[in-house]
Amino acid sequence: DLLFLLYPGNELQTVDDEDILDITIAYLRRVHLFSFYNGCTAAIGVADVLSFSHPAGTIHLRLRDADEILTKMAEEKANQAVSAMAEDGEEKEDSGGAAEDAKPVAPKDMLVTRLNDSIAKALEHGKVLEEQGPSCLVDAETDAIAHSIEVAEKETREEWIENHGIHDEDGRARCSFHFCRKLFKDKAFLHKHLLKKHSDQLRAECAKCHDGPMMATWDSDICRPVPSVLLDCGSKFGLVPSAVKGSDQPSAADPEPELWRKEQARMAEADRLHRERMAAQRAAEEEMRRQQEEANVGEKRKSNFVDPDDMVEEKVELSFVEVVAPPPKKKKKKKKSLL
Repeated sequence: DLLFLLYPGNELQTVDDEDILDITIAYLRRVHLFSFYNGCTAAIGVADVLSFSHPAGTIHLRLRDADEILTKMAEEKANQAVSAMAEDGEEKEDSGGAAEDAKPVAPKDMLVTRLNDSIAKALEHGKVLEEQGPSCLVDAETDAIAHSIEVAEKETREEWIENHGIHDEDGRARCSFHFCRKLFKDKAFLHKHLLKKHSDQLRAECAKCHDGPMMATWDSDICRPVPSVLLDCGSKFGLVPSAVKGSDQPSAADPEPELWRKEQARMAEADRLHRERMAAQRAAEEEMRRQQEEANVGEKRKSNFVDPDDMVEEKVELSFVEVVAPPPKKKKKKKKSLL
């Protein structure tokens, strides 16, 4: 129907098979959340597709010149297989055996393998559903639980409508919600009002009918997606999350012994590394001390030899605190000559 809608009249006869295949695959992905290129798997909800947590979230485009590329790859694989068969035949002839004529078996593509696996599982599931009959949708147990939930929802709906209406003596009915309190001619109009204006409260009440079967299924499930609990492991580690395991009696393992074991292993490793660093430091100090001693011995040998031409710098300190200066010489008086 989709193809006739896209190509009215005789236009469908002129369309290529590749285009029809692309439209069909796109229809399966957009409508049924079905991924053809990833092994024929379907997503549970639209959220898985939009969040890219399912292969259906990836859009596959046709590669340009894909037929030529695939043909070339097939020819190369066939040639490799034929050459391998020829080499095996030559080895058998050299050893005296006759080579048997056999056709090369082409290796299967991963996509083809996935498709075959998905088709086999679908056929097996179809056989199971055919044996159970058309009245069984999933399995007998699940269908029985679903039927009980439907009956409980119907009873809850009728009881909720009856409890949320106030009937007067004159036949009129009033909404019992404190924020509404509307008055109606009879209870039929009240029922329409409750289903139209207060449907969110009705859905919340009907959702409680699913709690019992959901809890029973959750208790019987071995691998349950439950949040981890925080366990107090002392001041050293604080609050540590621990996974909840078990079906009938859920329990959480105490992570403190494992944490202490890892901490002791870490401390032992740190102590070993510290000892190695200290040993390396002591060895370096010993090597430095040995080199210093060798250098000092060489200097002592040099100090025994006196070179007369070697100029030695000496430091002389001058002090002017107690200086004894000689008394000044007396000047001789010159005698005047008499003329």
